Amino acid sequence: MTHGGRSTNPVAGAIDLGSTVVKAAVLDAGGRLTEVRGIPAPPLSGIGDVREGDGAAYAAIADRLLEWLRDQLPEASPLGIASQRSTFLLWDRQTREPLVPMISWQDRRGAGWCARNAGLERQVAQRTGLVLSGHYVGPKLASLLETDAAWSRHFRDPRSVFGTLDSYVMARWAREAVHDTDETMAARTAMYDLELGEWSETLLARYGVPREALPQVHPTVGRGLLLDNGLSLEASLADQASGALTLFEEGAACAVVILGTGAFVMRPTADPTERIPGYLAAPVLSRPDSPTTFVQEGPVNGAGTAIDRFGHGPTPLPRCDPTPDAFCLPDTAGLGAPFWRPEIGFTLSTPAEGLPPSELRRVAIEGVLFRVRQVLDGMTDGDSYRILLAGGLTREASVPSGMAALVERPVHVLDSHEAVLIGASRLAAGLEPFASPPITEVRPDPEGAYLPDKYERWRSWVERLVIKSG
Repeated sequence: MTHGGRSTNPVAGAIDLGSTVVKAAVLDAGGRLTEVRGIPAPPLSGIGDVREGDGAAYAAIADRLLEWLRDQLPEASPLGIASQRSTFLLWDRQTREPLVPMISWQDRRGAGWCARNAGLERQVAQRTGLVLSGHYVGPKLASLLETDAAWSRHFRDPRSVFGTLDSYVMARWAREAVHDTDETMAARTAMYDLELGEWSETLLARYGVPREALPQVHPTVGRGLLLDNGLSLEASLADQASGALTLFEEGAACAVVILGTGAFVMRPTADPTERIPGYLAAPVLSRPDSPTTFVQEGPVNGAGTAIDRFGHGPTPLPRCDPTPDAFCLPDTAGLGAPFWRPEIGFTLSTPAEGLPPSELRRVAIEGVLFRVRQVLDGMTDGDSYRILLAGGLTREASVPSGMAALVERPVHVLDSHEAVLIGASRLAAGLEPFASPPITEVRPDPEGAYLPDKYERWRSWVERLVIKSG
């Protein structure tokens, strides 16, 4: 995948360490992306709760894109990295090769550990802004150290290094030995104390993770880390944080929805101590001499992954619903906010099960829209919030138009589908991420007009699913 013309005045580059596609882009002096290149990520493997990947194969793809950027940019140009947030691995300190399979953010094997340690819920919420969930690094790591002999042996070997994907590529690419991450990535591990701004010794003890095994936490910007290929890493942050920063309007009542492999709903908050039960608090930007920018967040653990299983679109929405009792819960990696039930995954209602793939794709799109609306309802006070959409799924015309029909008011869509790369590259170049980028207003139209009524029935169906599952 490549698009855009070659820039005549490139000023920065960015790499997006995505779940399904790894991407790189060039930013020009006007703050616009001029070239984007993407390579599919290696597929994950595993059955049940296990989702593992080949860390060496993934890193090789990122290496290829870094070399491509070197050919596009002047010497010492700034680079930004945006990374999927809860994927991690162990690597050898000297060879920088993985020692065990890469554990995906979609892996759910930490759920059992969370169930056995449910008394930690309140402490995790207060300290980290997260819920106690097997989706996060701390519980998954605790489970691996208890049950996987290879992980336990390598983890406690001083020659081993542990980190999320951003940490790993930095270790591979830097001229000096580094073991780093930034606050937006550290905060997603359920091991980082937001108020203290450091790793939580109390939680680390509960997970069985020694402090010395963890990377140093730095601000998002101003890194100045020289890389072997001559570029300078200036910004590194979580992918959803990068995408949100592209659209946020500081001080405005808005909610940003990033629609990709999963869906993430975020709204700015001026109070970093704000906690909404079932939802998350997270930093999206930390700077050396400025207050950290925080959001409230509600993840939907399946969007593109749920839709893609039924083929490719476009899939238009009709004016009247031909399948009024066909429902979909799209959370392929376990039901996310506000329920946090990892044992409840992708589900179709009985009337949906016999539908042809084209109809199932529409029902899956409806399910994604309904889950986003459900999260929005829990995080905002209704019509006063401007809804901003970004991400690859907005290429599907029925997604933004269906969202407008569902909330019964206009929504606003980022014209570029590369919000994550825009945010990371602009931060690397020293530009303000809050840049009011070109957006398109999408108004409700007759297609999908049935969605508000169907949402109420879908919501009742989901509540029954949750109750039935105990």
